[in-house]
This record gives sequence, C-alpha cells and structure tokens, in this order.
Amino acid sequence: MHAVSQRLDEATLLADLKDRAFAPSSGPVQVGLEVEMLALRENRAVPLVELVDALEPLFNLGELVDITSPGGLTTYTYGPIKLTFEPGGQLEIVSPPRSSVDQALDDVQRLELLLQRVLPWRGIRLAGYGLNPWQTEDEIELQTPLPRYLAMDRYFSGLGKDGQRMMRLSCALQINVDTGSGSEAEERWRLANLMSPVLAGMFANSPLMGGQRTEWKSRRSLVWRGVDPTRTGCLLAPSGPEAYLDFALGAGLLLRRTPQGYRPGHSGYTFGQWLSDGDDLGYPELDDWRYHLTTLFPQVRPRGSLELRSIDTPPGQWRSVPVAIATALLVDGVARERSIACLEPYASNLDELAVASARYGPAHPLVGALSCELLGFALESFDRLPRDFISSAVVSDVQRFVDRYTARGRCPADDPLDVDPVPRDGVAADPV
Repeated sequence: MHAVSQRLDEATLLADLKDRAFAPSSGPVQVGLEVEMLALRENRAVPLVELVDALEPLFNLGELVDITSPGGLTTYTYGPIKLTFEPGGQLEIVSPPRSSVDQALDDVQRLELLLQRVLPWRGIRLAGYGLNPWQTEDEIELQTPLPRYLAMDRYFSGLGKDGQRMMRLSCALQINVDTGSGSEAEERWRLANLMSPVLAGMFANSPLMGGQRTEWKSRRSLVWRGVDPTRTGCLLAPSGPEAYLDFALGAGLLLRRTPQGYRPGHSGYTFGQWLSDGDDLGYPELDDWRYHLTTLFPQVRPRGSLELRSIDTPPGQWRSVPVAIATALLVDGVARERSIACLEPYASNLDELAVASARYGPAHPLVGALSCELLGFALESFDRLPRDFISSAVVSDVQRFVDRYTARGRCPADDPLDVDPVPRDGVAADPV
C-alpha cells in the first residue's frame, strides 16, 4: 500500500458502489452464468494438477487457450467462455453476459461437452452437486495455493471448519442478471434477496457429506451460514447501495495486500475500523476497498449486475430451470411485483425461512407453498417474455421439474436420499 494524500471517507465509498457495483443498466437484459462442478475419479476429487494434465490434448488442438496471468489463478478460454478452478479443484465454467437465457446455457454446455471429450480417458467425470457428497474438508488439500487463498484459508480456519468446507467442497450455480435502473433496479435488488432462501430450498442438492446423510437438503447452505456471518447472508434495507456500504464496512478484513504479499486479517477487525483508525501500514486506498468487495459473499452480490449465489449446483439436466425461473421473476415486471408481494410478509423472518428452506426444502409447508407460488408467477411470465429470450425447450424443462419435484414437495436432494448412501470408495451414477 502506498501513502495516500487524502483519506477515503464513506461518501466516496458510497459513490464508488453506485458507479460500479450497482451501476444502472439499460437496453435489452443480459444474463451470465457461473457453474461450478466437481471433477471426480470414482468418488474422490481429482487433484488439480491431474485435471489440468488431462486437458492437455485440448491445448494441443488449440481448443483451450491459457490466459493465466503471472501469479494468478489458472484460467483458460474457449472462445468467450472461461474455465477456472476453485480452491478444492472444482471446475467453474463462466459464460459472459448474453442476450438470452438459452445463449448463456449453451455456453456452459459447449465447454462442458468439450471437456467430456478428454476427461473420461483419464477416468474423470463431471458431477453436479452443491457439496462433495463423499469427502470431508480434511481429505482435500488446497488446490490453488496462491497467496490470496492461503490467506483466506488461515482467516477462515480461525472461525471453524465451514470456511474450509466452502473452499474445498462446495459448488454453486451463480446467475448474473442486469441491475436495471431507477425503481426497477430497487425492485430487482429487493426481490433477489427475498427469494434467495426459497430458491435455495427449491433447488437444494447437497444432502450428503463425507458419505453420510446430513439431515439437511442443502448442507451447502448451512456451510455458508457458518463461514463468517459478517460477510454472508441477505440484505433487505430499502436502499441497496447504502445497505451494502454498511454491510461491507462491518465485514471482517479478510486479508490485506502489502508490499510483502498478502496478510490474513482476523474477524474482529473490520474494514470500517481500518478506514477510521488505520493500521501499522496506514489507511486504505480505493483499490483496497474494491479488493475488499471481492471478499464478500452475500446471497446476492452486486458486481455491475446482480449475482445470485444461493443455489446448489443442480444435476446437468435441470440446470436450465433455476436460471429461467430466477431470471424471469427479476426481468418481467408483473412477475417481479407479484413475487415481492408474496414474499414481503416474511422479510422480517427471512433468516428463519432460510434455515427451514435449507433443512427441509419444499417438504416444509411454507417453503413448498412459496416455491409453488413463485413457479406459478414464472410460468405465467414466460408467455410475456420474448421466446428468443427463454425458449420453448427451457419452458418445457421447467414444467417437467415442477411435475417431478416442486408439486410433490421434493427437490433434487431427495433423489440420493431415496437410496442408501453409496460407499465412499464406490462408484455412483450422477443424479439424473
């Protein structure tokens, strides 16, 4: 950090949030996806070095391009689509902003199919779960030992096991939708936070951990609750930027970038304290603030678009369903208004709703009822949205999902619970 001629104040940070994280959007809505998956050999996570080695033929053919920056996280591209890796070796496929749900889904599927051309030759398969069902965090070494992740690992270790579980075991489907502008932006922010707990239960897909039943339909949601409460959860204050400023200032300083490298923070010291009091290296700069924002993990994260983070990675055949539902509810004005009215009575008890949703999924009477209402609003909205934004094929996926799961009080997590847990060293079929 360099000496600063003028100290930051909260007004500057709020303006930065409005200009960047909550930047208004106009024109046709764009949708982007980030899909995390497990790479498994039998029922064990594949070490990252072996996974990268298995991809070598794709580099030789010029299909994948390595754009990893010096000292940065391993990153490959397949056209405009990116492939990165999480700390436990999980893959992450990132679609750029697209003008339709189908285009974003096609991006993910194209790269997934490319990877499946080479991975099976090494006995590696991709699997969609919210949490590694067969291993514990102690069995997986940190696969991305970069300074940022080493510092994060030390920080989270001081708070318990859930930070390490999140880094090594968890997988999410993250949906990015344009912020909008004016009252539309305020409504999208409000609804995204209100519906996140219900979406987590509707699509729960992490009932097992370490080869054992956990008594939670979304054990991943419980993991996130234990990571660090100062940097997770939903935000429901009336103004998104002001609420997020308070949230970010109150979050623990996870790590500091110094001339000597990354230095882990500790949960008792917040960015707000650093801003107010400084430390042995001085006061934060704007770049420090922006870096701090990348270490926050709320259910809805503003990043120039709204990043919805509450959904477990679903089985591949159902991937389109949460994307279509969440996007339609946020984008269609009628569906958005009705959804807010439906969920608003539970705003003051959203934490309790989140726990019930994560534990029982739609089998919980309230979670099931709210899930069916939101799905009804989404299905109605499909007729109002352009068919080139959400195709008939995706609408059909949603209807099949409703019939198989939500209308019956079920979610994808119930499928593995219908059979005995697979031995940890056995071979299991991925959920269908």
